[in-house]
Amino acid sequence: MDYLVTENLNLIHFVIKKMNLFNSNDYEDYYQVGVIGLINASKNYNSNFKTTFSTYAYVCIKNEILKYLKKDGERCFSLEDKIYDEIRIEDTISDNEKSPIEKIIIKETKTEIYRIINSELNALEKQIIKMFFGIGCKKYKQKEIADILKIPQYKISRIKDNALKHIRKFFL
Repeated sequence: MDYLVTENLNLIHFVIKKMNLFNSNDYEDYYQVGVIGLINASKNYNSNFKTTFSTYAYVCIKNEILKYLKKDGERCFSLEDKIYDEIRIEDTISDNEKSPIEKIIIKETKTEIYRIINSELNALEKQIIKMFFGIGCKKYKQKEIADILKIPQYKISRIKDNALKHIRKFFL
């Protein structure tokens, strides 16, 4: 067990970097929480698993950090933090007053997105996207969608991600 932990400590740095938390003032806290996840992984790992220890540990470390973030409540964000690809938080901040041109662009973009959803996605993808974003219905979480459609949550996530990739292709 000690061998598994000491040989995989660098995995914690890798997970923190992948989670985009490496520039945070709380880096040491995340590292310590990651160590807890790594120790738990070494205790619970079974060599009969059809995965390597490092893959199993990666998931355990990430989950432990995510639990910590949830428990920690609101995390302080920098306006420079990236939320998707090259989009920063400050890029999403706007005043409530939109110019007439902005309103037209937003309306046309929404119309185009709805057109793509209705014409380019299959029935299941369409249903999941509409439920997830609350298009024409209440907004649902992935778990709720999985329960309603009686499909495992991981499949809902994959279908949603693939559908979003397909939609994005039309805007690149």
